[in-house]
Amino acid sequence: MIWESNLLLKFIFGKCTAKESQEVEIWLSESEYNQSTLSYLEATVSQQLHV
Repeated sequence: MIWESNLLLKFIFGKCTAKESQEVEIWLSESEYNQSTLSYLEATVSQQLHV
């Protein structure tokens, strides 16, 4: 999960390579849980940046 978290953070900040973005898109398409995980991470990051 640590690798996924780092990649998801890169994805959120628009720092992924095309291959990494594709990997995230595939991962997101695999389950609603994965989509929820990204949404939660995005919300958490957003809150931390606005504090």
